[in-house]
Amino acid sequence: PGKFTMGSPEDELGAGEDETRHEVTLTSGYWLGKYEVTQAQYQAIMGTNPSYIKGVDLPVEQVTWYDATNFCAKLTARERAAGRLPAGYEYTLPTEAQWEYACRAGTMTSLNSGMDLSNAEECPEMDKVGWYYYNSNDKTHPVGQKQPNNWGLYDMHGNVYEWCLDWYGDYPRSSVIDPTGPDTGDLRVQRGGGRSLRASGCRSAWRSSSISTSRYRQVGFRVALALVKNMTIPLSEDVDLNLTWIKPGTSMMGSPERELGRFSDETWHNVTLTKGYWMGKYEVTQAQYEAVMGTNPSKWKGADLPVEQVSWYDATNFCAKLTEIEKAAGRLPEGYEYTLPTEAQWEYACRAETWTALNSGKNLSNEMQCPEMDEVGWYYYNCEFDGKYTTHPVGQKQPNAWGLYDMHGNIWEWCLDRYGAYPTSAVTDPTGPVTGGERVRRGGAWYVSAFYCRSAVRIGSNPSNHNDSTTGFRVALAPVPVESKDMTIPLSDTVNLNMVWIEPGTFIMGSPEDELGRDDKEVQHEVTLTQGYWMGKYEVTQTQYEAIMGTNPSWRHKGADLPVDDVSWLEAMEFCEKLTAIERAAGRLPRGYGYTLPTEEQWEYACRAGTTTALNSGKNLSGEWECPEMDEVGWYYCNSNDTTHPVGQKLPNAWGLYDMHGNVEEFCLDEDKDPFWKGWHVVCGGDYSSFADDCRSGAHGTAMNAGFIGKGFRVALAPVK
Repeated sequence: PGKFTMGSPEDELGAGEDETRHEVTLTSGYWLGKYEVTQAQYQAIMGTNPSYIKGVDLPVEQVTWYDATNFCAKLTARERAAGRLPAGYEYTLPTEAQWEYACRAGTMTSLNSGMDLSNAEECPEMDKVGWYYYNSNDKTHPVGQKQPNNWGLYDMHGNVYEWCLDWYGDYPRSSVIDPTGPDTGDLRVQRGGGRSLRASGCRSAWRSSSISTSRYRQVGFRVALALVKNMTIPLSEDVDLNLTWIKPGTSMMGSPERELGRFSDETWHNVTLTKGYWMGKYEVTQAQYEAVMGTNPSKWKGADLPVEQVSWYDATNFCAKLTEIEKAAGRLPEGYEYTLPTEAQWEYACRAETWTALNSGKNLSNEMQCPEMDEVGWYYYNCEFDGKYTTHPVGQKQPNAWGLYDMHGNIWEWCLDRYGAYPTSAVTDPTGPVTGGERVRRGGAWYVSAFYCRSAVRIGSNPSNHNDSTTGFRVALAPVPVESKDMTIPLSDTVNLNMVWIEPGTFIMGSPEDELGRDDKEVQHEVTLTQGYWMGKYEVTQTQYEAIMGTNPSWRHKGADLPVDDVSWLEAMEFCEKLTAIERAAGRLPRGYGYTLPTEEQWEYACRAGTTTALNSGKNLSGEWECPEMDEVGWYYCNSNDTTHPVGQKLPNAWGLYDMHGNVEEFCLDEDKDPFWKGWHVVCGGDYSSFADDCRSGAHGTAMNAGFIGKGFRVALAPVK
């Protein structure tokens, strides 16, 4: 996953008017076919070969968009039956954004070789990367004969056009997250150009389109193995759970002051959700609840009626059991679990990009009885059935724009959050108050008036109440929450390890050319870390090392609170592996995470803590050797008296990390990228014998793997690869 600029600059040779540049963020990783699908591959799955120019290693062509998507569907079914399909993923055509992101592979030029075109027609730059009009002899060629891009993908330029998943339409003019193109259209997108096009038609940004049923001699496709958008989960032989993918994004939460029926706790504020999640298409039904829990507590009985008379604890227990069932079945996407939606996730999904009282795009014409409510939900004035006021089967009213039903009325839905006051400014991934006695309910119910069923309405309730026939829930399949940001890990009865949570984000790695002491290899570039991780608050001490390893390799400087030094990279990794095994056995290891050395990028990101200066105090150096700015944050040659010092005595950075500058150099996970130092590993931060310029945030050195004076480490608890 990552962020890139999609489209082309206006001065790019051959640029089209439909290539408006805009920023795109893809939040989920995916696999993409290394080559265009060949005729041999197509025939292996479909049993036929529609191609005009025959050859087993030639790309398949003369396929419609439907042929290509059918290939993906059959391949998905086959791989799922074989048990080889990663949980939560399926074979599909790439979206247009996924295609261009993968094609560019970090480049911004016309071609993914890092070159621009010297001519719009015949062009030597195209000869290196793809087959086109001036070198193809008007025929397709075996895949993989031209130069691949930086990520190892071949034939992204020329040979055959490649179908994408999207309808063709105008690009947005602002930044977007996980775009999938227009909702409807007449034409489907094709990318990459083909054997009969001139050079300008094979650029990374070039777009074409055709009707889905068209069958041309130079149109083929490439498969993606991508995160499933909507899912159907079998709960029993005859009961399924339908989940709808909710893309990440930014929305307004609460209600404007002029909204009819508004409550004072609906403060209007901006919310950003950085990760996508799935939401139950319907409220959990009685049949679904019974399939998982074995009981049905509802007052109003009916398999397709929403389950009610459930407490918040009942609802969260349902989610926990479902998580375990799906994990055992191998269907749980990595890093996700079933849970109640947060209040922000609930309202974001309910609104589906509307700002009105109801998710139909309409406001209320009356607070009590309201024709606008009749369209979208069951409430007091339309829920009477056979002389009784009652719930109704899910899915009978109009869904919102994202395909979710009954977000207004029928039953109140429990949310994960404690009830409390909203923030008054913009927030990211909010989870509500840390403490509080009540849990949030949303959506209204069958017995209330219209104004109680608005998108913004929220009430706090006793989470133990299970005698309310107006309250049920809807599940979310959401990223595993980090319950506690910072952690203290017991290594022994008397020794702990303090870990600081590092939020994911984007930063500029390297140093500016005018930074004092800068090395030429510190070229500035933007780095995005898509997953958060924990970082040791301090360098690993000798006491901590001995608690895990049983030995203390430090020989020159002894002291329980001194950083361990004289360690090798292999010993540091062994420490991490042993700690991982201990914490896993103790049940304290967050799912999907393991102890390791930080990558070079993780180290510098955590060191900088949002700063762009030479030191993480926000200051630059006034001298390359002796420097008063270094005295504030770390031990180095001019203040250390040629020895290490107990960790945590200097100023921490903004994220609470100590001794990122000086004391001991810290091993990173990465090998040095310079072939001359092959097999040696990166070290960061400088040590007690270093001059100030070697202790800068952007200064990275290299060290052999054997133990060496002044070399130590800091652990990371990071996503397992």
